Amino acid sequence: MDEQKPCNHELIAEYAKKLKAVGHPIRLRLLCLIAREVDPCVSDLWKCLEQPQPVISQHLAILKQADIVTAEVQKTKRVYSIRDPFIRDMVATIIASGEVD
Repeated sequence: MDEQKPCNHELIAEYAKKLKAVGHPIRLRLLCLIAREVDPCVSDLWKCLEQPQPVISQHLAILKQADIVTAEVQKTKRVYSIRDPFIRDMVATIIASGEVD
C-alpha cells in the first residue's frame, strides 16, 4: 500500500475558513440568492429571506470578511456578488440540485 500523505496544511486551513463562513443556513441562502439575482442589494436580500436588515447585514459582513462576496456601489445601492470561485461553484451545485427555496 502506498503511503498516504495529508493535504497541504495551509490549503486545508484556507478551505476550513471558507466553509466555516458559509456554514450558517442564512449565509448559504444569501449566497444562493446572490448567485440567482441580477444586481442583488441588501434590501432585496432581507425581503426575500424575511429577516431583519441588521441580521442580513451581519451575515454579509462575515462573508465579506472571509473574502467570499464583494460589494460594489451602483448609483444609490450596494450590489453583491460571489467572488470566491470555490464557493461560487459550490453554490451553483446547490442551485442545480433543485433543493433550494
